[in-house]
Amino acid sequence: AVVRAHLEKAVAAAAAAADGTAAAAAAGTLQLLDGSLAAADAVLGGSGGVAAVAAAITAHEPAAGRLLEELRLVVEANQARRKPKVAKGARDFLPDQMAIREAAFGTITSVFKRHGAVAIDTPVFELRETLMGKYGEDSKLIYDLADQGGELLSLRYDLTVPFARYVAVNAIGNIKRYHIGKVYRRDQPQLNRGRFREFFQCDFDIAGSYAAMVPDAEVLSVLVEILRDLQLGKFTVKLNHRRLLDAMLAIAGVPAQKFRPICSAIDKLDKEPWEVVRAEMVEEKGLPGDVADTIGQFVVLRGEPRQLLAVLTASEHPLAQHPDSAAALAELSSLFDYLDALGALGPISFDLSLARGLDYYTGVIYEAVLEGGNVGSIAAGGRYDKLVGMFSGKDVPAVGVSIGIERVFAIMEGQARQRAAASNTAIRATETQVLVASIGNGMQVKRMEVAAKLWAAGIKAEFGFKPNPKMGDQLGYALEQGIPFMVLFGETELQQGQVKVKDMAAKSEEAVALDGLVGHLQRLIAAPASS
Repeated sequence: AVVRAHLEKAVAAAAAAADGTAAAAAAGTLQLLDGSLAAADAVLGGSGGVAAVAAAITAHEPAAGRLLEELRLVVEANQARRKPKVAKGARDFLPDQMAIREAAFGTITSVFKRHGAVAIDTPVFELRETLMGKYGEDSKLIYDLADQGGELLSLRYDLTVPFARYVAVNAIGNIKRYHIGKVYRRDQPQLNRGRFREFFQCDFDIAGSYAAMVPDAEVLSVLVEILRDLQLGKFTVKLNHRRLLDAMLAIAGVPAQKFRPICSAIDKLDKEPWEVVRAEMVEEKGLPGDVADTIGQFVVLRGEPRQLLAVLTASEHPLAQHPDSAAALAELSSLFDYLDALGALGPISFDLSLARGLDYYTGVIYEAVLEGGNVGSIAAGGRYDKLVGMFSGKDVPAVGVSIGIERVFAIMEGQARQRAAASNTAIRATETQVLVASIGNGMQVKRMEVAAKLWAAGIKAEFGFKPNPKMGDQLGYALEQGIPFMVLFGETELQQGQVKVKDMAAKSEEAVALDGLVGHLQRLIAAPASS
């Protein structure tokens, strides 16, 4: 009936417009539906019926394409409503999860700010030409937006390339910035490992000309401080140098045009065994077997920074004899001294297997992993001195790090749920400090007045929406939400100018003058923080 009504409307509209071809097509379609009730039922049932009617309409009248599209829209609008779901690779956050995520953001942002960084923001989409050619083989993971007849746009893949464009467009010479925002990758999701198609990144970058390795040392120090403050567990920051990597490939005999594809293969060593990576180099990328074997002798080298540096700088070592790698090793020697001075050298592992497949890196590269975890890299970054110049024609040296907050969040959520289970409590979704409760009827307005006084003093409070709540319900809510204090009163207390303050943890209760309530609660709230 819905399809027939729509087509009858189309016939009338075509006739009014003196469009004989469209009117004939719509009338013919009506005849087809009248002659095949099963086809009409199929249309209303879903996409299979649409295909059946499409074939019939096409055979009857090629000019009916426009009507067919209208028919499809009607069918989709009238299909039985399906159960909604979240798109693949995305997620909803529940209140308790949001509380954990906000705590993580707070910790990370506090480290950024204590290092003097300023906050910026950029659009979630960029011109497609801005993003393409910056990510090597990962460029295929960029989400392209539909062409709306204007500019060709894509969703940002990370925050680094948009930052480089930002520096170029705004003609910035020096900046220390942080940026927290969502990025998008058309990757295969692995939810249990914190890999999504939509996720947050937390970036810290320093752009501008400074003494060699000084900004790099501060960026790495920021990374180490964040991971320590988040208390995720023992972690390692793998570190290498892109010029060292390129020299290693040159010494092994890799043609220069294959450096980046081979780097992308080496970058998989944290997920695949050497045999699998070697097979990719030889069978897929056309590298001779003996060249791949020479690379294999290099990528097994890793260890304490200064110890491995001593091995690689020995006069007989091939990397000490190559001019590019010798210069890179000299930079790393300075970097390790600076990191030691900043108290950030301890978690660093000098690792020649670290490649970082992104094309824009030019110097030091690094990646943080949680020991014993199964979530992959939780942070990564490096130096990219040529990226800004791709947009402005003038190079602005830059170095930065990106924290993968989704993977960090997965670890923090697991830790929080373990603590909650051990203490038989729930994860707090709110920061409410006081629940204003009442005994007896007709107290809602007074509860609102007391709550307003607490809010004005900066105390986080709730008063409950039920006009005459039961005491058991109010007490249960405070316990369930983990609210540390309750303010209780009835007619008797108000006549005496008092309220009762209940300490939920101490299971104690005391009478307090209403005029002194704010000060009393402020002292109670401050006491745990100062103890």
